[in-house]
Amino acid sequence: MDSWSRTLRSAIALGAVALLAACSAHGADGDAAPPNTPAPLASEDPYRVVPEPGRTIEAAPPTDAVDIAGWVVAVVVPTDDEATQTLRAAAREVAERAGARPLEFVADGGGTGIDAAFEEALAAEADVVIGLGDATSDVFSYLTSQWLDQQFLIVGAQLPEPTANVTAVIWPGATSRGSGAPADGELDAAGTTPARAAEAVAAGLDAVADGTTGVVLSLAG
Repeated sequence: MDSWSRTLRSAIALGAVALLAACSAHGADGDAAPPNTPAPLASEDPYRVVPEPGRTIEAAPPTDAVDIAGWVVAVVVPTDDEATQTLRAAAREVAERAGARPLEFVADGGGTGIDAAFEEALAAEADVVIGLGDATSDVFSYLTSQWLDQQFLIVGAQLPEPTANVTAVIWPGATSRGSGAPADGELDAAGTTPARAAEAVAAGLDAVADGTTGVVLSLAG
């Protein structure tokens, strides 16, 4: 073999090696991967951290009015005691001020129990269903897990085991978990004042509207 042939064969061999190296750097679709490409990050919004469902977080009433114009807010009224009626008035006032339409479903202790009022509230196809006080904890605990595409809010109580579609607002004296678990401290209905009730409803609706759901919002005393 003459020197020219040997040179040609060497050139062909080197070209083949270069081609194989180039192929290994390309994907199956032929697109080259950019050099020094970092590994993809997990899908998350780096500008907003949303607490995981089930957590209890410190919260405060929103500084601005809640913007839920056009919403339908279904309110389950379990009893006629003073604390519940204070929450009822607050839910109506805050919802109307925010541009929403409140609908009330009252348990009368007779043919319409709390569970029946709950079912009627669901039938209203509301944007959020609100339970007022500790008397709604048991019913909400049993039934909300069957309606995962519906948002719920409990004001003045919480669930024994929070779920992603149930948000709760508590404060000192209003921390009941119903009959399924002990409350966080002593219960005191006297702490449910008109001002505190309005703060709690506003904080809860603001969280639901913002997508921070499934958490327990704890208002300072």
